[in-house]
Amino acid sequence: MKAVNLYFLTREHGQYGVSGLLNALSGRKKRKEVSLHEASSLWHLADRLSLCLSSGRPSQDWLMYLDGFFFSYVIEHIGKEFDLLKISSDGGTVLNIELKSEKVDEEKIRKQLEQNRYYLSHSAHTIYSFTYVMETDEVYVLDADGHLNLSCMDELVDILMCGGLQNYLNEGIENYFKAADYLISPVADPGKFLDGKYFLTNQQFDFRKRIRSCLAEQDRNSDSPVITISGNAGTGKTLLLFDLARELSGTHRVLFIHSGPLRKGHLELDKRLGGIDIISGKGAVAGCRIRGYGYVMIDEADHLKKPVLDSVFASVKPLHIPVILTYDPHRLLLKDQESGSGTENVSDVLQSIEERRTLSFEFTGNIRINRPVYSFLRELLNPREHAVNMGYDCVDVLYANDRTEQNRIAGYYRKHGYVLVSLSGRAERESDVIAREYDKVIMILDETYYYDDTMHLRVREKEEAALRLLYEGLSRTRERLCLLVTGNSPLFMRILAIRNKGEMK
Repeated sequence: MKAVNLYFLTREHGQYGVSGLLNALSGRKKRKEVSLHEASSLWHLADRLSLCLSSGRPSQDWLMYLDGFFFSYVIEHIGKEFDLLKISSDGGTVLNIELKSEKVDEEKIRKQLEQNRYYLSHSAHTIYSFTYVMETDEVYVLDADGHLNLSCMDELVDILMCGGLQNYLNEGIENYFKAADYLISPVADPGKFLDGKYFLTNQQFDFRKRIRSCLAEQDRNSDSPVITISGNAGTGKTLLLFDLARELSGTHRVLFIHSGPLRKGHLELDKRLGGIDIISGKGAVAGCRIRGYGYVMIDEADHLKKPVLDSVFASVKPLHIPVILTYDPHRLLLKDQESGSGTENVSDVLQSIEERRTLSFEFTGNIRINRPVYSFLRELLNPREHAVNMGYDCVDVLYANDRTEQNRIAGYYRKHGYVLVSLSGRAERESDVIAREYDKVIMILDETYYYDDTMHLRVREKEEAALRLLYEGLSRTRERLCLLVTGNSPLFMRILAIRNKGEMK
């Protein structure tokens, strides 16, 4: 996406003319249709700036101050939109201008600029935040202390002419905004969560509003609602669940069940969040007293054993206690690989959830998950699945003849920041990776894995945990993946073919 000159963009005073010109000048991948109120606000702002800038200056001088603007930039996956951004070439200084066609409550203006500053502060140290209201021809500015003040066009012009913005970013704004930077993990960053240093995405905010509405309308004498929040790893399910728990704990005690073992972050949140008790679902739920709680929340419910999950449902029903839970519906990718003998079948657990749910929400975007890795995972489980046209340059596939070579290669990758996810040894295991993500992951596949005649990836009898771990490790990889195959040449050749085929797509 390229920056545009506001003056050039707004000479055609027609809604469709602005849309066509914007897409031509900016080189956007997705066409942007500019609404009438957006176009009107933009025309008025550009004309007012032009009038101030041109006073006493030759046209060849003042026009350059209207260069370098990104209009209606949206952070991918999050849906966060900025009306106008101008960024210095080093990314350290940013001018943000929000456009309003009609008069808006000043507190709403302040909150929007404050939220924008949060997103911009991840890369910029100097942020100028303005809002222009077309109806009243007013300019507002958010100062360094977060106070909203009535400003003027001359102050905005002074910022445009400041030295920090004369060398500006002309393209590649996407490199300054990574969606993964803005969704905190309450467990990994409990301090930020407790201090409220986060914002929900539009989708999270919408889900929270609708869930609160459902709970407010609930008849406590009726059956308990079971509200499900589903989505891939890294879509923000856990953050939304903790955000709801903290809000609801203001009126009723909340029992928060994490399906895996509690980590340091859980313990800190349990200690400092009043009205919320956080427990592990690893066998502790069955004997837990549900009475006395107003809400029960379960994070990563698909990782609970079915008898434990059913016990929770049975306990809350006579007490009319609402249950809100999160799960990953895409773990059903494993259903064709499971033998069903001696193991807890994933599809059985998900069926138990879906049979009882009264209201469901599913995240459609991927915030932190790596799309190519997830596509690779799907083909890995079944090489006949070619739904996604995507390259796999972030995936390394290597071979080791024996354990000595395996340890040597794995050690090299670990020294370069990769986390080893494995069933044994000094590595992350299935219970460790629940509700976590990793930038770089290395996983070892040995003779335990094989492809059957139907081209489904299988594991040897009584080794079903290896398949679940493979899914968890890959689905929680954010940047790069290495699959190291040891002593299993047929498996290596098939996986390498998947990787190289993806490269040629």
